[in-house]
Amino acid sequence: MTTDTLPAMTGRPAPVLTLDPYADEILLDPFPAYAEIREAGAAVFLERHGVYAIGRHRDVQAALKNWRDFSSTGGSGIADIRKPGAWRAPSPIVEVDPPDHTRVRAVMQRVISPSVMRRWREEFEREAARLVDELLAQTRFDGVHDLSEAFVSTVFPNALGLPDSPERRDNLFLIGEWNFDAQGPRNARLEATTRRVAAIEGWHQEMMKRENQLPGGFGASIFEAADAGEIEAEVAPLLIRSFLRGGLDTSSSTISAALYYLARDPAAYTALRADPNKTRNVIEEAMRLETPIPYVGRLTMRDVVVDDVLVPADSKVIVMLPAANRDPAAWTDPDTFDINRTTQGHVALGYGIHMCVGQAIARLEGEVVLKALAARVETLELTEEPTRKLNNNLRSFASLPLRAQ
Repeated sequence: MTTDTLPAMTGRPAPVLTLDPYADEILLDPFPAYAEIREAGAAVFLERHGVYAIGRHRDVQAALKNWRDFSSTGGSGIADIRKPGAWRAPSPIVEVDPPDHTRVRAVMQRVISPSVMRRWREEFEREAARLVDELLAQTRFDGVHDLSEAFVSTVFPNALGLPDSPERRDNLFLIGEWNFDAQGPRNARLEATTRRVAAIEGWHQEMMKRENQLPGGFGASIFEAADAGEIEAEVAPLLIRSFLRGGLDTSSSTISAALYYLARDPAAYTALRADPNKTRNVIEEAMRLETPIPYVGRLTMRDVVVDDVLVPADSKVIVMLPAANRDPAAWTDPDTFDINRTTQGHVALGYGIHMCVGQAIARLEGEVVLKALAARVETLELTEEPTRKLNNNLRSFASLPLRAQ
């Protein structure tokens, strides 16, 4: 049955809200706004940006699973990338639906196979141990700059097969910052990031070229898949682009969030040291509470009724992952950090066929850092309040002052 022959959908108009989820004050403390969105209805209309939003856990899961009605082809951000003036070409893994998505994802999953991940684990563990030992000698350090960002910006580009250079770390984080800012509105924040990233666009383009992929890395494997006819030749550099733009900031954000909650909760950190196998629980709970990518964009392919609310065809919908991850209807004490919580069902990494293709890498990075820390550090505490880094579509810390002994 095609969408042309589906019966007409009925439902009440969406409640209209005037709040701006991209305003500084909401980015700093978004949780009251998420509660307002959940309480207003299954879907709401955000008047300021002309988009719909879904925030209840049940409805978020359903929308993410239903790719036929809530398509990714309009772009992962607030803008409709099908329209003229789009800020970039679609990602061949994030912003496509089956059958193209199925074929490309199969290649990606083969390139990041369990055997590859086992090899990466050994390398990641060595770097985590080295870095934690180095920081212990200092006692005080910044959990963002000195640990989470330092670790991720070393192991992940190396795994990708990117050549090292003095500017690699700063450039990659700037590209990521711009990528996530661009998923929001064209505000002053995005304009400022765009001006900064323009200065390194030449470097950015070079990192996607075949000749700059080191042998044995992810990038080289992607080009080999293109040679074998598994993907189109023009898709290979775009897949590398997707990992360049989205693979560092999210993992670093998750590790920083885990450090923050452990430093605030000595009992939880003691429990982690007693049972290092709880590292996975800590990472999942940190992702649930501090979902790195707050919003994913979808496009309605027909009139859709979310619970009792009508979302018209061809509407841009912002699926609010952190609102779902703190929904009291889905979680007991949703704002509480609980490393014994069963977090199955959280949507920090998406849900359905578009669930983050790099999720195994993100979890591995977080796991090895926390295990290295728990094995070497007896106490972990905040020395002062952390500061947030504001971005249109990335929740992260700018600094996280820590003391470790």
